[in-house]
Amino acid sequence: MNDGGKDATTPLCDQLAEQYPEVRAIHHVDNRGYGAALKSGILAARHDFIFFTDSDGQFDLEELEHLIEYAGNYDIVTGYRGKRQDPPHRLINAFGWKMLVRMVLGVKVRDIDCAFKIFQRSVFDRVQIRSVGAMVNTEILAQANAFGMRIHEVRVSHYPRQFGKPSGANLRVILKAFRELLRLYRQLRTVTHEQAGLYRTDRQIHHKVFRHYGVAEEIGAGVGAVSCRFGVEPANDGSSSRGYFAD
Repeated sequence: MNDGGKDATTPLCDQLAEQYPEVRAIHHVDNRGYGAALKSGILAARHDFIFFTDSDGQFDLEELEHLIEYAGNYDIVTGYRGKRQDPPHRLINAFGWKMLVRMVLGVKVRDIDCAFKIFQRSVFDRVQIRSVGAMVNTEILAQANAFGMRIHEVRVSHYPRQFGKPSGANLRVILKAFRELLRLYRQLRTVTHEQAGLYRTDRQIHHKVFRHYGVAEEIGAGVGAVSCRFGVEPANDGSSSRGYFAD
């Protein structure tokens, strides 16, 4: 999932997608935020379990098997960083945010923003994603907690960041997170078990391969594509070959 990267991310992802048939590259034309990127990736998922992680080299993908071990018995299995390899100011910010989320939303996990999680697909029949920024992990787990979903935590390794620049300590990002926290608090007060989740309200993708052409596209009247235009090879399941989903 490439969220509008301006470096070599786009051609590298496309190259991998061409080389390995099981890989699909999804591109946002512009940077739309962590939550928007996660939402696009989840909508494109096709199997019974959905795993996500960051691509900055801070996690060991071989440890995914530790999460898979529990995935069949829990709705969500989330990693928590045993020894977080981040600067002191980020550790302080993370602790303060965790305590605030506990007090405001009642979500009591060790590491709410750990980018190493696996979900049963059915989670998103009920859970929505409205956050476009870093609040998305909190939003997902808060809804899951409200619905009584089973959440299990697994310790994972964490390594110093090798690539990219973190934005979590940016003042604009922090202020946006606080606004989204208040919004989420108000929404959770009215959430019901009849809430339609992401897979019931957003159009999913039913095809094999994405090919990015870097051209913005619109769907219908006033509905923008979540990413850009794609060349699509339809799946052999009788579904529509129209390769878009709406946000």
